[in-house]
Formats: sequence, structure tokens, C-alpha cells
Amino acid sequence: MKIQMTLKWCVSAVLLTSIVVLAACGSHSTQPTDEASIRSAIVGKVWHLEKLFLRDVSSDTDLTLEFKNDNTVSGFGGCNDFNGTYTLQDDNLKFGPMTSTRKSCGAGIGEQEYSYLTFLSTIKNVRLEEDELHLLNDKYSGAMTFTTGDQGFW
Repeated sequence: MKIQMTLKWCVSAVLLTSIVVLAACGSHSTQPTDEASIRSAIVGKVWHLEKLFLRDVSSDTDLTLEFKNDNTVSGFGGCNDFNGTYTLQDDNLKFGPMTSTRKSCGAGIGEQEYSYLTFLSTIKNVRLEEDELHLLNDKYSGAMTFTTGDQGFW
């Protein structure tokens, strides 16, 4: 009887330990924080804006961002194409001045585009989580959240 209880306790302890170890493995993913890994993950992909900090972006317009190896960036602001420069050092990201075409697309889209480009100029850090790119600043809660569309979003 004593051996049987000890055996049950040992089996229970092993099962509990296995569950804890497996749960820990699945819940932690290492995100790159070094410049080379971040650059490799973001360059050459078209990123689609999903959230402008805590606000969802209208699905009527596809606001994009594309990082290039030569430290230039381009994209679509909802009405106009834009381009500019960026600097990346570790997980610190800063955008230079942006230039854009000058089409007029109405007040709503124009305001959204202005907000998008203005917020890009405030970005301080970049964070990657699975298929999402998060651009953060010191002023606002949340992040500018982008996806690549590689997972069936687009």
C-alpha cells in the first residue's frame, strides 16, 4: 500500500512537471532585439497597417510600409505614395522626413494619411511578434501594428 501511494505520487509529480515544462515552452517566443535580426525580419516585405496605436484602421484603405536595405522606406498612405529614410540601431527605430505625391482624396482619407505619416515621425522602437511588426513611441499607449499578409490576412 505504501509503495503504491509513493508510485502514484511520483507519477503525479512527473506529469505535473511535464505539463509545466510544455506550457512554458509554448508561451515564450524569443523576439529579436539585435539590429541584424530585426533588419532581416523587416526588410523586403510589404507591411500592412492594422492598428494605429489603440485605433483599428479602416479596411477600406491599405496603408503600407516597406523597409529597404539601403535605409530607405516607402509605402502608401491611403491616397498618396510616400518615401523617406530610416535609421535602425538595435531595436531603436527613427524615420527621417517623408516625401509624398500630392493627390487630393477628400477630408477623411486625407486626415487618415496625415495621421499615419505624423505618427511614423514619432516612432522610437520596433518590436516583432510572430507575423506582426509593432512600432512604438513614448507618447501613446499601444503601437502601430502591421502584418505582412503572409498568414492569410491579405
